[in-house]
Amino acid sequence: MRSTTDLSGEWDGVFTYPGGSGPDTPFLATLRQRGNSITGTIVEPDIYGFGSAEATLVGIVGGSGVDFTKTYRRARMGYENPVDYVGQLQDDGQRVVGMWSLLDWNGSFEMTRRSGTTATETRQAKVEEPA
Repeated sequence: MRSTTDLSGEWDGVFTYPGGSGPDTPFLATLRQRGNSITGTIVEPDIYGFGSAEATLVGIVGGSGVDFTKTYRRARMGYENPVDYVGQLQDDGQRVVGMWSLLDWNGSFEMTRRSGTTATETRQAKVEEPA
């Protein structure tokens, strides 16, 4: 089932560790959707104190479900394993809430679309501009 919401754009998020075993970690996700496929990047603080950790994401959208895998770039110890995210669209596609899992760990996440126009609205406005 194809999603009617285009997830393309920037999303502010936060993920939590199980049982408070780590800090609530904010992140910025930049998504691009084509059909039911999503790709993008995630930037978050490096919990080991080395600036930012960057990752790519690849996934699918179906109906209200969002499923993607985050793989860290230049992975070093602590970042070498991919992280799976499974969530549900809420608030008319403006928010995704769900769970992440990594090996035998899991926690929750939430991300909210940054205010402003969606990528689809921006592309459409450019097409409709007079020459």
